Amino acid sequence: MRENTRKSLSTAIYVRVSTDEQAQEGFSIRAQTEKLKSYALLKDWDIFDIYSDEGISGKNIVDRPAINRLIDDIESGKVNNVLVFKVDRLTRSTKNLLELTELFEDCDCSFNSLTESIDTQTPSGRMFLKIIGIFAEFERENISERSRLGKERKVKEGYTLANYSNISYGYTMEIGKQTQIIVPDEAKIIKEIFSMFVDKNISMTRIARLLNIRKIPTKKNGTWAGGTIKQILTNPNYIGKVRYSTEDESKYFEVEGQHEGIIEDEVFFLAQEKIRNFSDTSRTKRPREENYFCGALYCGKCGARYTTHYTSYQKSGDTEKKQILSYKCVNKRYYNDDNDCRTPQISHDKIERAFVEYIQNISDFTTANDINVENSVENTEKQLLESILDLEKKAEQLQNRKKQVIERYLNGEIEFEEYKYVLNVHSEKTEALEAELQSRKAELQFSTEKPCILSKDIILNLKDNWEGLNNCERMIFLQRFVKKIIITTEKERKNSNSVKIEGIEFHSGEPIKEAVRSRVKKARPQTR
Repeated sequence: MRENTRKSLSTAIYVRVSTDEQAQEGFSIRAQTEKLKSYALLKDWDIFDIYSDEGISGKNIVDRPAINRLIDDIESGKVNNVLVFKVDRLTRSTKNLLELTELFEDCDCSFNSLTESIDTQTPSGRMFLKIIGIFAEFERENISERSRLGKERKVKEGYTLANYSNISYGYTMEIGKQTQIIVPDEAKIIKEIFSMFVDKNISMTRIARLLNIRKIPTKKNGTWAGGTIKQILTNPNYIGKVRYSTEDESKYFEVEGQHEGIIEDEVFFLAQEKIRNFSDTSRTKRPREENYFCGALYCGKCGARYTTHYTSYQKSGDTEKKQILSYKCVNKRYYNDDNDCRTPQISHDKIERAFVEYIQNISDFTTANDINVENSVENTEKQLLESILDLEKKAEQLQNRKKQVIERYLNGEIEFEEYKYVLNVHSEKTEALEAELQSRKAELQFSTEKPCILSKDIILNLKDNWEGLNNCERMIFLQRFVKKIIITTEKERKNSNSVKIEGIEFHSGEPIKEAVRSRVKKARPQTR
């Protein structure tokens, strides 16, 4: 209940200017104060105090000492009327405006704005304040959207959002310019990093260690780490592209940039495939060139992965011990547990012979039903389109609900707390829905743009070139294309077992179709 009469109102005059507004006519502290004092005297209100925040932005309340003192006086009952020159003098934040309005109502404090003729002692004044708050919220969202669209447009035109202080290693940028320029010495290191990872199979951690040993600093004169190397290996900037929204994958996209690339497309995509395949199949032990099947072998009996195993032996008369490389199922134990896998360990040479025999015996790839190559692009596109349409429909329904809530609040059908709660819930749902929608659109764009490696291409290259690859090249090839090699074993004699490959599963349609042929055909013949 508002029992205070206008004559009994203890009025606080609040004035504020930001630095940019101080020179503007009508916005100076003195001009605001004189007009508000005259208005208060005209209304016969008692002026309790004048609260002045000079040279301070209105984007928040926390950093303004005068308004915080005003809030304390309202809560203590010293002030029961607030007079401002304009609503945005009080705050430019819709959130803060709604919070202050709630405070005024709780403390039975009136609010008046001279310019907008708002008087919350009247129903129309309270309604108008709510409407101003809603429009202010709308404007703030528009400003944020315009800023986002401006950044998106800049990236789509081929310019990076990075500046001189956070530009990618290998590039620099002149102050006032937008185009990246290659730094020759750093570009040389970038090429070395990709070569070590793709061609020499050196791990990211070891690459970082080698660069630190050579005392090569990072862009900010720091030391290298595995994570830093991964950031470089996954950065499309090095093939002449620019990207947007690296923090939010749902809004991420990349386009051709205005700058020159450092790395060939083929090398970059091979690095991405290697990183992606590592995440699908972690190795039970660190691979070496001689155990290139490590991580790809799976037990046909229990489904577990095979790991490497070395057996040492020494012949009579020899001075040095030798080792036999083999693979064993990780579920194999040497106890009498019924759950243990009983498959024996298999030597690397037997696996090699079985693999070569398997791929050579496939005369017609289209009839090899036991080889599974995931290639369902059409079905994927159809499912993504249906999902996008469904999400867009849900987004439209959410917007309609938001309009209904605003109308109910303006009509006084719901209280402020309920209004604020419903809007917060709506905002969370909208954000989640928008993220999912952008993710689906990105998947659709990727699925329609990337060419696929046909299963026939993979198997033909295996047949024609496997014998000519050295151990390191074989490991890189298996890491890139082969997801699973499923094997079973049979006992031949008392101490001898044979191995049979039941099927091979390849990684699904990777980019750069010609890379299969080009990199395999570059392999040097090796005397075995």
